[in-house]
Amino acid sequence: MKFICNTRELSDALNTVGKAISNKANIPILEGIKIRAEGDEVTLAATDLELYISTRIKANVKLEGETVVTGKIFAEFMRKVADEEVDIEKYTSTLSVSYGVNVSEFQCMDDETYPESKDVPTDNGFVAKDKDLRDTIEGVIFCAAQDDSRPILRGCKLEVEDDELVAAALDGYRLGVTRCRVFGQKGDFGVVIPSKNLQEIVKIIGEDGSNISVYAEKSRVLFDLGNTKIVTRVLEGEFIQYKKIIPEAVSSSVVVNKGALEMGLDRAALVTKNKKNYVKLSLSSNAINIDSSSEVGKIHENVPCDLSGKDIEIAFNTRYLFDAFARIKEDSVKINLSTSNAPAVIVPLEGDKYLYLVLPVRLVG
Repeated sequence: MKFICNTRELSDALNTVGKAISNKANIPILEGIKIRAEGDEVTLAATDLELYISTRIKANVKLEGETVVTGKIFAEFMRKVADEEVDIEKYTSTLSVSYGVNVSEFQCMDDETYPESKDVPTDNGFVAKDKDLRDTIEGVIFCAAQDDSRPILRGCKLEVEDDELVAAALDGYRLGVTRCRVFGQKGDFGVVIPSKNLQEIVKIIGEDGSNISVYAEKSRVLFDLGNTKIVTRVLEGEFIQYKKIIPEAVSSSVVVNKGALEMGLDRAALVTKNKKNYVKLSLSSNAINIDSSSEVGKIHENVPCDLSGKDIEIAFNTRYLFDAFARIKEDSVKINLSTSNAPAVIVPLEGDKYLYLVLPVRLVG
């Protein structure tokens, strides 16, 4: 194998596929990145057996072939090469990298034992704009559970309803639901994908207006970005029927400036950091009064609002509110409430692009 390619393009490709390298690999070959030179392209691939990423770059291929090198070390090395082009050649068991007057060598691994990803059928899926897809996934993955008590909750559900992709995740304390428009639908798309895999996928998805095709089969999902392809496993089991959790009754609805509410909550939470960030909100017709107290001190904040319905007092762990607000781009939000012990539902002033449900906490005294 021998080829010449652009250094930055190779480094970027290594960084992309390197997201699939396992941090706890107990199978040495999974620490590698596979490099294949064929035609006028070089394909790089990596996998941890749950996530498979491959990407292609243009190259001047002198001799076709393939090999596997230790991924993280090789990727880090290429990030530190300043020359515009590199000349890469495989000998019997080493990979030679020439740049300027310098030559470095890396030990090759056994490429015959490297696991390959099988093709995913394209008869069940959809197409979405890259930024829409990324924002929709990023808008909910933080809500997925972090423990293994209910493994299905460590995933995010992606489902196509009519001409929309609906993403949902929950952990028992909060729920996130986001939507975006899709087109080119085929089949009945509905899967639960591990949130840790989606976290790596959204790092790769761009925002230049490109189309991304997403296809699913029983155990795997393919994200086709063109030159880059990502295959992830899906979680088995039935996802929570989250729509039944969302309260139907609304006794109070408040519209408030998101930034002003965040600042008030942030200051109030300063004295409760050892008390799980619990603060109390008292909602009236024209203001949200925020109160927090501990042995450190007491803080009272007043945030203007527009309340429809009855006055209400409710308490929250502010971290859950901050996490939701961080994903909302609008200046103002609407918060629907029913009782002091029922979940709060954060929605946009118009439409249903997102919905965040947060469980309240019960404070004594």
